[in-house]
Amino acid sequence: MKKIINKILKFFVKIFKILYRILDVLIITPISKSVYWLLDGLNNKNGRLDKFLNNPNTLIYISLFFAFIAFFAIDLKAVNLSETEAIVLSNQPIKAEYNEEKYVVEGIPETADIVLMGKKSSLYLAEQLGDHKLTLDLTNYSEGTHKVNIKYNNPINTLDYKLDPSRVTIVIYKKVSESKTLTTDILNTDKLDPTLVISSVELNKTEVIIKSYKEKLETVASVKALVDVNALNATQTGTYTLDNVKLIAYDEKGTEIKDIEIVPGSVTATVTIKSPSKAVPIKVIPEGNVSSGSAISSIKPNVSTVTLYGDEEVLKGIEYVEVPINVEGLSADKTYQETITKPNGIRSMSETAITIKVQMETETSKDFLGITIDIVGLDTTKFDAKAATVEDTKVDVQVKGVQSLLDKLTSDDIKAYVDLSNIDEETTIEVPVLVTGEDNKLTYISKKTRVKIVIKRKN
Repeated sequence: MKKIINKILKFFVKIFKILYRILDVLIITPISKSVYWLLDGLNNKNGRLDKFLNNPNTLIYISLFFAFIAFFAIDLKAVNLSETEAIVLSNQPIKAEYNEEKYVVEGIPETADIVLMGKKSSLYLAEQLGDHKLTLDLTNYSEGTHKVNIKYNNPINTLDYKLDPSRVTIVIYKKVSESKTLTTDILNTDKLDPTLVISSVELNKTEVIIKSYKEKLETVASVKALVDVNALNATQTGTYTLDNVKLIAYDEKGTEIKDIEIVPGSVTATVTIKSPSKAVPIKVIPEGNVSSGSAISSIKPNVSTVTLYGDEEVLKGIEYVEVPINVEGLSADKTYQETITKPNGIRSMSETAITIKVQMETETSKDFLGITIDIVGLDTTKFDAKAATVEDTKVDVQVKGVQSLLDKLTSDDIKAYVDLSNIDEETTIEVPVLVTGEDNKLTYISKKTRVKIVIKRKN
């Protein structure tokens, strides 16, 4: 404050010196010369007037008198030695005064612009002081729509001013409140270490009070506590406490509703960080048909298992990780370099690359007779299904591959089935027979391509 006062004093001293020079050139010196000429013309050395005017101090007194007259004339704006200027003070905050416990007010602008007009010195002083206050006094207003003037304290009364806006239309509502269940929304989960997951979030409040006018409260679908992972600074498993968690009200479309009072304004969250993992085998899936007369004798990956990190529920549903390889037209041994793709919902894996060696031998075949056909995919709560004839209950399967693998294969290792997942009515229908087996290095071929199934609705 002392520095500001010193600046203001220096400014006025500078202005006074400039005024003095102007007065000296334009007023004092011309007046002194005029008096001197007058005295010289009168040339009366014996009279009282002559003695008074010849007094050495007379000219000083006269000059000082006219200097004061000129100063007051300028100060009272009778004489204007400087042009009027203007400055704009943008985005000045507006403070509304009303009973916040009883009313909700809409239409109050956050800021307004102040245009100040006047002498440069006054404008400079106004900028230095910075004590500009805009208020909207609503203390005497009740419910309804009103047009109200914005008030400005104008700390420099020699300046003129204009406000933009200067008058606003506001709507006053009666404030009501209701209770709302608090839910949690976790932000920036992708910034958490991939091996870590948020196991649980507990808030110190399960319900909050929201306040506004009735129509606005009806648009509130949920109130959420925004737990920001970045604020946790979590680098390992454990329990973390996060204070001053922000609360936000949302409508049914998930859009934030502003100007809703929430009590309390924030909550404390206790966040538990875990690192769930599961080791699962890697399953190499050959895709395509190898060269005629050739068969895959072995598939040897350099990594047999991979550890997955993610939510516990996601891990429960994963039994293995597939790695497809293209064997179309393959007739000789080959080494594959493949990338392991993360299953959906998995945050991290212990391995991301794999080397697979495939060895080839001469192809032979073997028939397996009377493999039972299973029915899958049907909604058994609504329908029953059975084969139309006895012949439609079983199928013969030809398996192709290298002899060493065929010798180990049994009928129990082969599965034949029909898929009825698209059936939603009573019908008798022919469907294709699908065959698969435990060893994906072998090729399984059903000797009967289609069977007839009878589907009936349950009573």
